[in-house]
Amino acid sequence: MKFCGCGSPIEKGRQLLNLKLCKSCAFSLPDELPVKGRMVYSHKTGGEIEIMSTESFEANRKYFVPNGPRSSVKNFMRG
Repeated sequence: MKFCGCGSPIEKGRQLLNLKLCKSCAFSLPDELPVKGRMVYSHKTGGEIEIMSTESFEANRKYFVPNGPRSSVKNFMRG
């Protein structure tokens, strides 16, 4: 049986996941901001995931929102 730094035994499920803290210690830690990502299409057949910090994602969010119809057919039919 493995023990946490606080002296409590680490739960069996957490041991199977190779976690080093007991449940109470893990939930008492300060929350970390999650990592964010977006899909980037440099070519029409292959997309890539751009991974970034939450701060970077929020600072650049206005550039990630499309500014109009998503289909070129809709653009053609309106003009």
